[in-house]
Amino acid sequence: MGNKPQYLKTAELLAERISYGDYLLTEIPSSRKLAEEFGVSHIVARKAVEKLLADGLCRRMENGRIAVCARREAAGPAPAPTVAMLFPAFASNYFQRCRVQLERATERRRGLFRPVNFVHWNEPVIRETLNNFDGVFLFGSAEELDPAARELFRSRKHGLATVDFDLTGLGIPRLAMFDASCVRPLLEHLKLLGFNRIDCINTQPCDVETTRRIGAWLNGMRELDYTGILHNEPVRAYEDPAQSAYELMRARLTGEFTAQAVFCTNENIAYGVARALLDAGKLPGRDIGLVAVGDGGNARFFAPSITCVEMPDMARELDQLLDWMFDPGKTAWTDEPALLPRQVPLFIGESTVWKRK
Repeated sequence: MGNKPQYLKTAELLAERISYGDYLLTEIPSSRKLAEEFGVSHIVARKAVEKLLADGLCRRMENGRIAVCARREAAGPAPAPTVAMLFPAFASNYFQRCRVQLERATERRRGLFRPVNFVHWNEPVIRETLNNFDGVFLFGSAEELDPAARELFRSRKHGLATVDFDLTGLGIPRLAMFDASCVRPLLEHLKLLGFNRIDCINTQPCDVETTRRIGAWLNGMRELDYTGILHNEPVRAYEDPAQSAYELMRARLTGEFTAQAVFCTNENIAYGVARALLDAGKLPGRDIGLVAVGDGGNARFFAPSITCVEMPDMARELDQLLDWMFDPGKTAWTDEPALLPRQVPLFIGESTVWKRK
């Protein structure tokens, strides 16, 4: 290994990067930049790139620059199919937990998985991702989808699926980790415990999915026969819904707050509500019931633990989507537009099981 020519060592490092998908969205740097990065001569860097070209890992474009070969262009054995998780650039346990399922499903297919962030719908990285990956799982943003982005997704719907974000009207399949129907088990659980006044608190931006969850709570009033008030004060995109929920709940508690239980549209909101209750001397589960859509996965670790709907195992549905994405002759999606979980996992936490006064 130590006697291996320097250009081969450099070529192997670049090939390893290519195997991890590092250059799927960017061109391979020039020989001059590679020489500076690796601390080698320009000649060594150029020979390394020529080795990649000879091995069919990359190609020379008309402008003379070097790009990684797409799966359909590569010579020799077909390289691994590529899958991108395209999601908004803000911290979220929900995104992390979705990533685990997507990455594992891709690995089962011996594919290459890459997470890709975007900030706004017209960011160039979105088009680049759609053009350079065999399959793309798209997550929604709090920003409203503009006409240009909608047309882009409509034109590139083959190999594109959304996660908890509905573009089925464009012929794009939807993986529904948390469909609005997941709200019903939470409300039924509260009713079985005798809660008849169930308020709804939402402070996250009112995207389509959040609006549907609020709608499910409203439908529950009629179908399950309870009363309640909607406290809907959405924050702006990328602001903290937990902090806003805390402030909202503290303000409500200074007045007349008659709810027996609170339904939160997501887990982060429930954290803010729970802390406000505790700071006011009220214990979730004893004084007020508290439930949430547990899309972050940490509700069971909060003290007290929060009753929530947890993320379902979507392995079968992901395999179905990946089979379609990896099919070289794939056509438009023709199965059910929304892939729903077979079972909605309900975690019963301390926020509803303690005996109320």
